[in-house]
Amino acid sequence: MENQTGHIDQIKQLNTGIVYRVIDQHGPISRIALSKQSLLAPASITKITRELIDAHLVKEIEFPVLGLRGRPAIGLVIESEGWQFLSIRIENGSISLALKEINTQTIVEQSYPFHVKGNDEFSNTLSSLISHFFATYSQHLERVTAISIILDGLIEPFSGVIYKLPDYDIDHLSLGHHLTEQTGLPTYIQPYVNTLALTDYFSFHAKRTAKNIIYLQIDAVVSAAIINNGIALDSHTRRTIYFGHGQIQNSHESCYCGGIGCLERSISIPAILKRIPKLFHLYPETSLLNEEINFDNFCLGIETEDPLCLHILDNIAQILAGQLYQLINIFGIELILINSPLNRVSSLFYPLLYQYCRSQCIHIYYQELHIEKSEITKKESETALIQQALYDGSLLIQLLQG
Repeated sequence: MENQTGHIDQIKQLNTGIVYRVIDQHGPISRIALSKQSLLAPASITKITRELIDAHLVKEIEFPVLGLRGRPAIGLVIESEGWQFLSIRIENGSISLALKEINTQTIVEQSYPFHVKGNDEFSNTLSSLISHFFATYSQHLERVTAISIILDGLIEPFSGVIYKLPDYDIDHLSLGHHLTEQTGLPTYIQPYVNTLALTDYFSFHAKRTAKNIIYLQIDAVVSAAIINNGIALDSHTRRTIYFGHGQIQNSHESCYCGGIGCLERSISIPAILKRIPKLFHLYPETSLLNEEINFDNFCLGIETEDPLCLHILDNIAQILAGQLYQLINIFGIELILINSPLNRVSSLFYPLLYQYCRSQCIHIYYQELHIEKSEITKKESETALIQQALYDGSLLIQLLQG
């Protein structure tokens, strides 16, 4: 009987999430149109919308219907005013805390230095900053529903565990559980690549024909998210994708994940800059001999056809394609979206990457393959975790239960 009850609860969660998502994406929408769009029975729509209205998550408004005279129709829209969450971004020795409404509007935001080491100092300092932030901006607090945390590292989002966070010496930190105990709020933790992919999907999926997408992040880390037939792959498997931590040939450098020769240690932005002086003896004519080694000068070298920079870019494309082609063949990938500082030289980088992917993947798929840049920023992705938790119903059910 317990399993049956759990199954019923899961169906309720999914259906509530579907109704909320359709209202959010198509509102104002009538109950009849909502039933058709969500493929749920009118009785289910009536019950779910009544619960959402009573909880002040949805409201009714009048709206005109084209071609019809007389009284306006009654439609449903999301009611976001007063519903808030705490967004936390951690990167490069700093932390940003923002109180946001669930409609993405930022109410207040504050950044702090975050130079901590080890599990205890990391979690205790973070807890103190959250308490300080809430105390400082208490006059702005209304219905705070959840905490979302975005950071790069080896993360298990479904359990809220950070396995490794190299800059902070983190090792198997159960951060989600810790913060939920401290604050009483559900805590969602994801790597940046997942939130960037979700934000892109929520923003553009209606305009795109591609349903099988690799979202690639190349900066201080190398990560990937996979959208398979319109659904995030890891949401089905509940297994995190560690794209940057597969071994590549002819690389023996140790990685913080415990592996050797990982992709991330070869093509991340820090790894690229680290390689440049090692190749000076092969390219004595390079302009970088007399320049500061930084990413801007590397890109400038590519734009001015510096042989060392062009060699490294070609090598990056070759190595990356060696990992991507298998995913293209397995998932029938139609689109690779890249979020990276390398987008600055996309006019050279993308054709190289396509060429190397084409030479290794099946021709049925490379004929349909496109590579495009993603312009979404990390800050723009802050709302994605909460939006996803509302759309899948997991957060909605908690809010409905009080």
